[in-house]
Formats: sequence, structure tokens, C-alpha cells
Amino acid sequence: MSYTISETYNSPTYDITKSYEFNLANGPFYDGDYPSILSRDLKYKLLHFDINSPLGIAAGVLLNSKWVKLYSKLGFDILTYKTVRSSKYPAHSHPNCLYIDYSDHLDINNDLPLIGKDRAEDISIDKLSITNSFGIPSAAPDYWRQDIYRAKSYLKGGQILIVSVVGTSKEKGDIDSFVKDFQVCARWAKEAGADIIELNLSCPNSPTAEGDIFKDPELSSKICKAVKKEIRDTPLFIKIGYLDTYDELKSIIEANVRSIDGVAGINTIRKRIVSPEGGPALPGTGREQSGVCGSIIRNFGLTSANRLVRLRHEERYDFAIIGIGGAMIPEHIEQYLDIGVDAVQVVTSAMWDPHLAHKYFSISSRAVTSQ
Repeated sequence: MSYTISETYNSPTYDITKSYEFNLANGPFYDGDYPSILSRDLKYKLLHFDINSPLGIAAGVLLNSKWVKLYSKLGFDILTYKTVRSSKYPAHSHPNCLYIDYSDHLDINNDLPLIGKDRAEDISIDKLSITNSFGIPSAAPDYWRQDIYRAKSYLKGGQILIVSVVGTSKEKGDIDSFVKDFQVCARWAKEAGADIIELNLSCPNSPTAEGDIFKDPELSSKICKAVKKEIRDTPLFIKIGYLDTYDELKSIIEANVRSIDGVAGINTIRKRIVSPEGGPALPGTGREQSGVCGSIIRNFGLTSANRLVRLRHEERYDFAIIGIGGAMIPEHIEQYLDIGVDAVQVVTSAMWDPHLAHKYFSISSRAVTSQ
């Protein structure tokens, strides 16, 4: 199945021509219909949760409960509320999203830049790639704690809410307070009604310590142990980025496996982005590099998913795996599930094609009944 951007929804549900604050206050932008979705019989499980489908939205586009409500109605069943912090935190300045010239190959081992543009050709959606540069913004806890409760009320039967959290470095080198901040944020998210807590250990757009925790077995283990002690019976997932080798991935999982119930990944991949004229594509210091996502990272997401499934089998682990990265069309979702992951989450494709869940279950052999 292949279709162009104009054959999906014309404009994304997140208006990339406007600021993050504008989208938070006024989005999501959707005036289409809500097609019937196949397979509503609680056929699947994620951990102990009975779910309608193994398809959901990763942390990123679900900015608040309004966004959760929309994508719940559109048939996405594993919904991750965008990363929150223990205090209000600003987003990077606009623009935050740019289109990336199509490429079927991404080399992460060189410094050759990618070109970012504010407009895209009407390419087929399976070739759509973007860069995003938000940092990790967060509303104040008084807002998001109530809003998560509201988001949970919008879910239908067979849907679950994951809440992504991150600690905030108050002072460079103060690891104890950093870990404590993860604990506090996770506890508040649990109290607000999260079914699963996800620790965001990977953010290519964060210039501070939290961006690369997924590469640090010692620090990630300290955080996971502390958070699991805090939230106890609430399942704990970690969100990781792409690691170059199987051994690096194995080291991180071994350090954390006794504390976690699941692994989600990958996050976006950091690359240098320039304008068509060759200058920095995004304004401000520290933004020469930003996370790329969409079609261009699919091979890396599939590679990471393969390694996680292999590791789980070889070591006889029992953590859940959510595959993320570049699943743009229904066939890509099937590729992930065929590897053996427990679920698949998308972001970029769901922004430009809100009907992806409907299309997926219309062709999937995993769908069984029509409503």
C-alpha cells in the first residue's frame, strides 16, 4: 500500500508552521471523520493489560488530554502522554519541525548534514521524514497531573495510557537529586492514573544530562531501581535510543532488567541539519543537531527491535518490547510485529495520516471482526 501525503489528510494534526505553545493551546487540528476500526475484541495483551490492538502512539505528539482523546477515537490503543517534568520547562523556539529531503539511507557515522525544509514535495507517505527539535518541554505539574487524569477518562475499553517522565538536572553533577527528581515525577504520574510509567532516557534534542542516559548502564540502573521502588506495582518501561552494537544494548538491558517491565525504542536519531543554503536550519545555540524521524530511521528501529527480541530469547527475559521508528504505512507495522515485538507505536505517520489505524486493521491478518 502506498499513498501520498495529499491522499492522507493534506496537513498534519500538529501545525508545524506554528509554535509548540500554539499547538498545545489550540491543537490537535483535525476535522475529518472517525472511521470504524476492526478488531475490538480484546484479542491482545501487553503485560497483564487486555488491549484492542498492538498499535499505539509513542511519546511525542500527545501534548495533552485533547490529543489523547483524538487518537483514542481514531483507534490507537497504546497511548503515551508526552514527557512531563517536575517543574514547568520551555520548548525550543519555533520552528520545531522541518521536512527532510527523502533518502532511503541514513549514515549515522559521519558528519554529513541533512537538509531541512519548511515545505515538502507531495511524496508517498512511506518516504516522509522530518526533523524535530522541541527539547523536552513540560507544563507545570499542577496542570499535567490533572490533565493526565482527564486523558485517562477519555480512553475506551481495551486502551491504556502510558505516561513518559524525565528527571531534570538541577545542578551539574548532583546525581542524587537528579535520581530523586525522576522518582517524584514518576510518583505524580502514577497518582494521576498512568497505567504504565515510561522513563524517557533518550532525547536527541536535549543538551542536558537526561538526553543520553540510555547509553549509561550505571546511571540508568540507579534511576530505574529508585523509580521502581517508588511506584512499586505500576509497570515501568524505559525509552531508549539507537545503540550501535548488540553488546551495547545488552549492557544497558542487563543493568536494568530487574527493575523494568518493558523497553520502548527507538527514539529519534541525532543528525546535523542545515538549510538549503547551507546554514543552520534551526535558530539558537545548541540546535545544530536535532532528532530525525520518519521513514529515514526505519531500518534502525527494526534493527533495534530485532536485537531486543533476540536478547530476550537468549537470556530468557520476560520484559515487553514496543517497537518504534519509521513505521509509516500498515506494512511497516507488520514488519515490526513479525519480528516478535509485543506492540508498535508511531508518531510521524499518525500526524500526517490520522487514519493509519483504520488502514492497518483493514488489511491486517491480525484483525478478526468488523464493527
